[in-house]
Amino acid sequence: MNSSSDRKQPLEGIRICDFFWLIAGPACSRIFADWGAEVIKIESSSRMDEIRQTGSWPPDDVRSEDSHNGVFNDCNTSKKAVQVDINTPEGIEIIKRLVAESDIVTNNFTGERMDRWGLGYEDLKKINPGIIMLTMPVMGTTGPQRNFGAIGNNVIALGGINYAMGFPDTPPTGMGPLYSDFAAPYFAASAILAALHHRNQTGEGQFIDLAQFQATASLLGPALLDYSANGTIPTRPGNTHPDVAPHGVYPARPEPHNSDRWISLAIDTDDQWKDLISLMGEPVDLRDPLYDTLHGRLRNRDHIDTEIAKWTSQYETHALAEVLQAAGIPAGAVQDLHDLIATDTEFAAAHFEPMPDRAGHVEYTTHRQPVRLNERTAHMNRAPTFGEHNYDIYTTLLGYSDAEYAELVSRGVVQ
Repeated sequence: MNSSSDRKQPLEGIRICDFFWLIAGPACSRIFADWGAEVIKIESSSRMDEIRQTGSWPPDDVRSEDSHNGVFNDCNTSKKAVQVDINTPEGIEIIKRLVAESDIVTNNFTGERMDRWGLGYEDLKKINPGIIMLTMPVMGTTGPQRNFGAIGNNVIALGGINYAMGFPDTPPTGMGPLYSDFAAPYFAASAILAALHHRNQTGEGQFIDLAQFQATASLLGPALLDYSANGTIPTRPGNTHPDVAPHGVYPARPEPHNSDRWISLAIDTDDQWKDLISLMGEPVDLRDPLYDTLHGRLRNRDHIDTEIAKWTSQYETHALAEVLQAAGIPAGAVQDLHDLIATDTEFAAAHFEPMPDRAGHVEYTTHRQPVRLNERTAHMNRAPTFGEHNYDIYTTLLGYSDAEYAELVSRGVVQ
């Protein structure tokens, strides 16, 4: 159920002066914006968020200057956008006035960038002692690598994720999605909320230093412990699991809209194995009592996988997944975007939000926040066009007169 726009959102009254750009940062501040915080996105013609120009675009016959690409729209719903040339003294003064009226300042520049502008935490807390500042560079704000830059694919590789992905005796496969860009934001959001709680208790602001590299490496989980205790560097396992067999992705019957169909399944117990064999019709090649134990299945996983693949390839992936689930066997169709948006109507209704551009010419499909508070989802608005809220922010929030605002525009401070 969607929330109605006239009901108070949980984070209303919180204001963020937002220097985030690209994906990892904006995906964090979007969480706050969707839940009611006023997130003011800072850009200029010389420092435009590059993600405005990158990604999938609407068809040319409907696209207008108000249309966003899909990536920007996905990461920047519900925000406001203003232009400030912070390479000018006037621009720095504008930011300081905005900080004085804000609760949080965010950025994912390299470690020293804000300090070089005179907008580091020590500078800003003189203006607003309760300010919370989150800096989220790739390598953090300290150490010899603090000014290293990277994009998501580099961060995933650096964090050790790629090395453990792929099949044995092949190079690291890596990931298609930039996983670090969608993992670090949640560490950042939880840290900001903790700092807000601390400030509410003490009145004291916080400086939050979050290295995207460290956030990504933390996803290795037990592999870090295994190496620390045993010196073990994990091999690339493909779709197998060291303690579960069978465990993998198997071909399913081709379908008219997609010939590349697969199903995943995992057998975690001996009883599940017996149930699977029963569903398969007790095939002769899998009746060996050796396979009735996990140890035997692990030693013979390749043969087992071959036989399962022969069976699964006869069935439609969603129908087979339902049969397996009904028998208590963990299984799921390997879904493509057609499945998610067009076939899985329950998921689509619960998770996707149609979002038009400002001109109303293009309607995007945007994901909602995946949590519900008292059965309410976050109320979302479309992503802002470049500098869309200049006049309102300058003349209402910051108190510039119309004449002063016009002077800033004429001098290029507001671009």
